[in-house]
Amino acid sequence: MLRSTRTLASLIRSLTFGTALVVGTTAVSTTVIGCKDESQPKYWVEKLGENAWKARSIKRLEQFFEDALTKANKDRTRPEVTSLLDQIVEPLTQVYVNDFDTLDAKTRTGLIKLLASFQDERTTPALKKAFEEFAKKPKEKDYEDMRWASRATADLRKAGKGAELAEPMLNAFLKLKFTSMVGGITFKDLTAAMLIKPEKSWSGPLIALLGTDIEKPKQGELELQRQINDQIFWQTTAARLLGEIGDPAAVEPLFMVVLDPTKGAVATTAVMALVKLGKPATDTALKLLKGEDDKLKTHSLARMQKFTDAKEPPKDEPYMQMAAVVLGTMGRAETIPTMIEVMKAQKGGNQALVASELAKIPATDVSKAAFKEVFASQSIDSRMPPQGANSLLALTEQAALFFDADLTPWLLEQADKQKGSGEDVKTLQANLTVSAMKLMKPDQVAAVKAAVEKHGTKVEKDLFAEAESLMKECGDRTACYLERVEKSENQDQKKQFTGMKAAYMIAILGDEAARDSLIERLDAIENPAIRHVVANVIDRLTPQGSVEVADKLQKIIDKNAESPDAQKARGDQSLQGVAYRIRARAGS
Repeated sequence: MLRSTRTLASLIRSLTFGTALVVGTTAVSTTVIGCKDESQPKYWVEKLGENAWKARSIKRLEQFFEDALTKANKDRTRPEVTSLLDQIVEPLTQVYVNDFDTLDAKTRTGLIKLLASFQDERTTPALKKAFEEFAKKPKEKDYEDMRWASRATADLRKAGKGAELAEPMLNAFLKLKFTSMVGGITFKDLTAAMLIKPEKSWSGPLIALLGTDIEKPKQGELELQRQINDQIFWQTTAARLLGEIGDPAAVEPLFMVVLDPTKGAVATTAVMALVKLGKPATDTALKLLKGEDDKLKTHSLARMQKFTDAKEPPKDEPYMQMAAVVLGTMGRAETIPTMIEVMKAQKGGNQALVASELAKIPATDVSKAAFKEVFASQSIDSRMPPQGANSLLALTEQAALFFDADLTPWLLEQADKQKGSGEDVKTLQANLTVSAMKLMKPDQVAAVKAAVEKHGTKVEKDLFAEAESLMKECGDRTACYLERVEKSENQDQKKQFTGMKAAYMIAILGDEAARDSLIERLDAIENPAIRHVVANVIDRLTPQGSVEVADKLQKIIDKNAESPDAQKARGDQSLQGVAYRIRARAGS
């Protein structure tokens, strides 16, 4: 009995101890779990290693980041933000790199978007992975990764970081089809990232892109049109980048684009790239203008013959025409003597074209005299290449670009000298009075008024009334014209000629100080027509070029490019050309 009692007591003790042990173990286990607090980033970082928890962990860490950023009032330098990033950036980056193939598209895209929002150099391996995977296996849809990688790369390159992303980004660009769904959502961000400190090592591949032929479109062939659009994207972007890189090796390939009629959609960008390349491009343009660059000359004639399906090459020297356009766009005074020499050797439309481009260059007495000679040599029926515009009408409009009031009497004289009463003559006479209005000074108002009464229609008479009213208010006071050019009511289309005339007067009366004041007012000058004239005024008041002025203009252009108002960016096209011109002049 005693033995049984002892056995029972021992059993009870064992059971009691065992229960205590279980309870104790349970308590310890609860404590360990309690240390892994779900409210802490560390818990979710550890969960990234578990496939079942990966997607949820990424979303939870994203919420931590958003909360920290909100509390820090978007200040990424605050300790609470930097401390969090130190915990989560590298683990999340490794997930993207190591699990790229196994993550579902939604989770993977969300992850690269989150990594991009960090603006942290430690995400570079993930950004590189996004570019490399696309370059290796280009997709036409269901791949947003490169869009976010491009934005993040832009942030890093602005800060002088992310150098190792240059080559992967270029390789991805070379495979990106503009016409694909991926291209549609990616091309703007990728292009913007590449334009930030583009690498000289890119020159070779970009130049190679320019060598690809672009076919002529054919009615109803949609696939061919897609291929054409893809080529236009690649080559336009390549031309733009080459202009920024500044490699002289790009001069000849860019000229080949300009001389190829099938690449008209790329030509404008190629011309601006040549402007940025400065003296090497100028030297080539002058040589081509004189017909002395055999390679480019032959290329031009062959391309034009093929484009027109002609039996023989054209006789009107298309290479000379395009060289003149490039030189006019460059706006460099040292090119004037050669342009005049070639112009005098030409006839008809070609001569008018060179004169038209000559007017874009800061004027000299010699260039104005040569311009007048060409005007006098043209007939009312003369046509100017490449678009066949009426030569005299085109030259009449270009005459105002000299910004010289001394041309006013000459313009009025040309109006009186025209013979005949046909519509072409009347149109020319009316347009001559408009150019005279733009250039007239206060002491010339009466003479211009008489010419408008004689040759103008109601349109010209209404424009003159605006100009006359402005000149009565301002006289020869530049400050007054500066006030009027930015006046809000003059930004309306109905009153825009007042703003345009004010801009012309600033060019005629003003100096560098007036130019600087005009630049300060650019934000208030919203009317595209006035803004175009203002851009030309800034150019004319900076004949020697200026890096400082170009920087000021570029800052305005870049700000407007980021504006949700697309009209602002479109209104800066002329301003961008001027910024390139005066920067190139300063570096010559």
